[in-house]
Amino acid sequence: MAASLTSSWEPGTEILSLDSSVLSTSSEDSPQLAKDVDYAEAILKAWTSDADERTAKQTSTCSHIEYKCNNKDETSLYGCIYRKSQLIEDNESSVPGLILFHTGAGPQDMFLRWKADALVNDKELFPNGCIVLIADIIGDREGWAWSDRSRYDTVRKSILIPDENGERNELKCRVQAAIDTLSAQPGVDAVQIAALGFCMGGHPILELARMNVPSVKILVTYHGVFDGVDRLSHVSGSENKSSNSDDEVTTSKPNVLVCTGEDDPFVGKQDLALATAMFNDIGCNCRVMEFEKTRHGFTNPAQDYNPSDAFAFNEDSYSKSWSATRDLLKKAFKVNK
Repeated sequence: MAASLTSSWEPGTEILSLDSSVLSTSSEDSPQLAKDVDYAEAILKAWTSDADERTAKQTSTCSHIEYKCNNKDETSLYGCIYRKSQLIEDNESSVPGLILFHTGAGPQDMFLRWKADALVNDKELFPNGCIVLIADIIGDREGWAWSDRSRYDTVRKSILIPDENGERNELKCRVQAAIDTLSAQPGVDAVQIAALGFCMGGHPILELARMNVPSVKILVTYHGVFDGVDRLSHVSGSENKSSNSDDEVTTSKPNVLVCTGEDDPFVGKQDLALATAMFNDIGCNCRVMEFEKTRHGFTNPAQDYNPSDAFAFNEDSYSKSWSATRDLLKKAFKVNK
């Protein structure tokens, strides 16, 4: 597959100037980026608070990107690239690349754009910047996943249900497309890659570990789901067996951080145990952070408006999981504290 390159760029925080009613609907020119007005306003508030703490020089730029999956249908995927504005002019820069894998809401989620903008502007974590790809697993350009749940369920099953050999080749293809697309972006250090997955994004994180991509150093899940892991084929790795040390960072296998809530009904104890065992069998250094009194979606302040009792934002759990993520990224990419 020839990875796509980006062309036109726009300010990464342009969303902050839009009305919540616009963000929660789709149009011919832009996708739906929020479930509803309450969701949009919650993310706008959190994002604006982050942006207000930065200097005027800390700005990002973003570009929508269509890229192809190397399967028989050449499935089109629709992501978004974020980078520091200064990196557009600096072709000599070589910075880490990060992939964000989406929740069941799909890739057109303003929560992910907030996180991408925050990462590229994190001067302590990435002094020279980083480049972030919001990856697409389901092929959603317009934001249809927000409302067409029947279509989402159909696509999800086609990607995540293993075949008779215990393999998820369609998921693997889409994950590889994300790696190839990010690695092809100018300025990306193609051997310094990390991936973060939210909710459904737990599946591509596990698949990346199974794929054993040498360039991928860090894998993190937040309220990641692992349903069906018991049907996956066994993958093992003899080197770098996990020590579960909080401080150790291995080099030849990805370091994995699993952040989950004790009261999350979508992350079964058996699924979590099997996924953790699989990370360990592969040879990853896997650490699990399980938070008390924490439900699904705990990283997202908009979940306080979710009518389901299964969801809730938890500021303390979010803060601890994000701090642990930053510490792991610092060590892997050798950022001085």
